[in-house]
Amino acid sequence: MKSVVAIMGLALAASTPALAQSAPDSLVVLGVPDGNLAAKALASGQFEAAIDRLEPMWPYGANDPARLINLGNAYAGAGRIDQAREAYRSARFAPEMTLVLANGQEDSSRAVARRAMDRLNPSFAAR
Repeated sequence: MKSVVAIMGLALAASTPALAQSAPDSLVVLGVPDGNLAAKALASGQFEAAIDRLEPMWPYGANDPARLINLGNAYAGAGRIDQAREAYRSARFAPEMTLVLANGQEDSSRAVARRAMDRLNPSFAAR
């Protein structure tokens, strides 16, 4: 019986997304040279530092989808899933813009936010 429980535990661990890892380069929005979007902190797994950088709602950044997506990435990395989901949801309804991602590609802020939200939803395909 103990071996069955251990195997089930391993199966669940394998099917759960690795939220404590840094966000994929296809989801991190690059910041301006002064680092306002905390891309370096996210890439290096310094999620609390990224949250400290991104949480303050300065007047021109409250509806900035780039800030909201990276904030969601930081929350997800720190294990704060409900807050991550809310940040991504806010980004989906913020004004749409084209973002430059850490992998060099450009994409719609709404598409990036949607992919980020999908990453939070565990897949139960591996049964």
